[in-house]
Amino acid sequence: MSNLPINPLSPEEQQKIMGQMYLLMAKQVKSYHKHHHMGENSSVPVELAQELMESIEYTMDQVGGIYDHPNVEEALRLGQEILQSKSEKAKSLLTLVVVTAPGWQTECRWEAVQCLRQYLGAYDPLHLAHKAPDDLFYPIPIPLPEGLQGLDNCLFYLNILWMENQIMVSYEDPALEELWAFLPTDTLNQCEQVMLNGIGKAILYDHRDDLVVTEAEREKLHTILARQPISETVHHAALRLCRQLDLPENTSAYLCAAASQMICRLEIAAIHNNLSTIFL
Repeated sequence: MSNLPINPLSPEEQQKIMGQMYLLMAKQVKSYHKHHHMGENSSVPVELAQELMESIEYTMDQVGGIYDHPNVEEALRLGQEILQSKSEKAKSLLTLVVVTAPGWQTECRWEAVQCLRQYLGAYDPLHLAHKAPDDLFYPIPIPLPEGLQGLDNCLFYLNILWMENQIMVSYEDPALEELWAFLPTDTLNQCEQVMLNGIGKAILYDHRDDLVVTEAEREKLHTILARQPISETVHHAALRLCRQLDLPENTSAYLCAAASQMICRLEIAAIHNNLSTIFL
């Protein structure tokens, strides 16, 4: 089991829980066969048995874990109710992501949305609740949290896409379309470039509605970055940009976290006086 109790259980208590878990596992096998119209067979391959157990553990983690409830079957039911609620939330968030997306999106972004839609349509919260989207590929400019499973993984990416939509649509269409024209065709995360250019503009100006950075502006940026600590300059510019765009708190936190990850790239580009690799 993945979760250990804070207060160690006695051997008798552990034995009782394990007995309940074996009975619960047997019920899950029968339920899986019934769900997939596989008859009354009570055996499954080892790999599937492991998957079913991982699903049980993930589901119970929604209510604190296996050892936090004396009745594991009740804990599983409560966890499934929470997952059902998360599933509905994810579907609503997916709709929000779709209807608020900018008019032009990269193929990578479009495919990520389609992957999440297919995942939610096929999600099995009763037997394979821990399964995350298998084919999802969407690079993000912040570290991916460890251990995200099931709907938590799906919701994480949907929230990223939603926050990116908020950032992008904060600009007028002409500013976005001008930037899109400069983006390479194989761009993976278009919002990352919006944030980069937006931070560049925020370093130079108190407020600007355009996004494309001119050659003259890159020269000014190089001069500023050569005489000021880049990390502090980027941090203050990111905060200024969040205020300029009037972003919600969580979206502002995402933009600032992304800005922190950009510092190393910006330092290297500034050393080589080649900010064209950063700012389009």
